[in-house]
Amino acid sequence: MVKRVAIVGAGVAGLAAARSLVDAHTDIVPVVFEKSRGVGGRAATRRIGDFCFDHGAQYVKVPTPAIRDLIVATGDAVTIDRPVWTFTRSNTIAPGDVALADEQKWTWPTGITRLAKYLASGIDVRIETTVASLNREGDAYRLFADDGQVLGNFAAVVLTAPAPQSAAILMAGNFSEANDLVEALQAVQYRRSISITVAFPQRPVVPWYALVNVDRQHTISWLACEHDKPNRAPPDHGLLIAQMSDAWATAHWDELQKGTYTLSDAPSPVIEALADIESLIGDLGAPYWINVQRWRYALPDTATPLRSYERIVLAGDLTGGQGRVHLAIESGWQAANQIRALLL
Repeated sequence: MVKRVAIVGAGVAGLAAARSLVDAHTDIVPVVFEKSRGVGGRAATRRIGDFCFDHGAQYVKVPTPAIRDLIVATGDAVTIDRPVWTFTRSNTIAPGDVALADEQKWTWPTGITRLAKYLASGIDVRIETTVASLNREGDAYRLFADDGQVLGNFAAVVLTAPAPQSAAILMAGNFSEANDLVEALQAVQYRRSISITVAFPQRPVVPWYALVNVDRQHTISWLACEHDKPNRAPPDHGLLIAQMSDAWATAHWDELQKGTYTLSDAPSPVIEALADIESLIGDLGAPYWINVQRWRYALPDTATPLRSYERIVLAGDLTGGQGRVHLAIESGWQAANQIRALLL
């Protein structure tokens, strides 16, 4: 008998769980619900003219053979060969830990969403569908959309949305007895991030691919040469991504909306951020454009200590406490294993 499993969220954790369930060739059938218009979550890629950039997750590390096998199986993954260096509040740039700086970093010529699309291939993914609540109905879980529409009954549920959203789904249903799980989700703390991508007429002459702020005192937490990745920028053109600190993002959250700006119409916080970028890379000329994207739940600082309740299983960044693509994938695989143990 077919057992349907609802997976809330089409980020890499949810897609990895769904892919694992499908590839096991059992009678467990996943259905993935995603509120946005596409798959991947923070594994997000955008294109502006001849420029292509990853404005969320920057690359994938491969610390285990299983992760490496998955990345290689996509067929077109490539490595970023230059290292990640460090910088401080005072703009002191240094190589940092050599082992960490030279860790293999994988990406795709068409963007990191290539991984999400590979995982989603052949999966029942229902985009632009927001799961607002779920109820326990006998031996099944009934999911409801934000407009009250019944999305179906399922034998089990995997929640991969950020912890506050997953907690809200539980609180909106008839799960008053799941207080421990809700409280564990509500305890997860996130850092916000605003990604600012800038297209320049030239490239910086630097020995690194990216810089990471090690004292958490700079307005920028991460600065990367996106043009180091293949097919991301026209020859000799610069494409820089700055992921702003939680403090900076929180301070400017309400006044700074996502979108693409020219230098003449950019809001003042963007001009300030551009000056901070140039303080690290030098003057590359007037930018062609500046793109702003916002991530309310960018990086979890903590993880939930609980992983499941009845046949409701958690997966994603909220279980790892770090915003790492490979950890999200592994949490999806672990969730799939839990689902099989519960239903088979």
